[in-house]
This record gives sequence, C-alpha cells and structure tokens, in this order.
Amino acid sequence: MTFTVGLVCAAGVSSTFLAHGLRAALSDAGLDSVELEPMAADRAAVADAGLLLVAHHLRGAADELAAATSAPIVVLSTDDRTAVITEAVRSLVLHTADRTPMEGH
Repeated sequence: MTFTVGLVCAAGVSSTFLAHGLRAALSDAGLDSVELEPMAADRAAVADAGLLLVAHHLRGAADELAAATSAPIVVLSTDDRTAVITEAVRSLVLHTADRTPMEGH
C-alpha cells in the first residue's frame, strides 16, 4: 500500500530537488511504500495526499493551508537540506507507523 506525501514549496522547484535526497533516505529507513510528490503550495490544497510536508519558508501560510485540506500538515523547521531530510523521515516514520500492516495479519 502506497502512502502519498506532498512535499510543498512555493513553486514546486525546490521541493523537487529535496525529494531526490529524501527518497534515498526513505529507502534507507525502510519506508519504500512512501511516494513523494513535490508540489507548489497552490496545488497542495487539492492534492490527494496522506500527509503534507510544508517547506520552512511557507510556515506563515500553514494555517491557511491546513484550513484548505484534510491532510495532516508538518511544517519543516529549517531550510537546511540535511536537517530537513532527517526531520522529514522522522515525521514520516511517525505518520506511517499505524498504517504499516503487521507481519502475519
């Protein structure tokens, strides 16, 4: 089962670059069922995502975005690429933990 995550930035460009590094980190963390979808902020409200990771530079628009979507939102706390990847993986582990089928069930 795939868990779709929107990686949201202002225009969708920086999230595309971040997604490349984040995909490798997700694989290393055993989160191969997570599908990242880089997207611009104006598309996030209508995206079919289980979670939205919102870039730090959009933190001021987080409340507006939260009101426009039913997906949970995690606002990333920094623009530092390495820290963002670590934070995003941690958030995804937490949000996908209850969606992972248990062995034998």
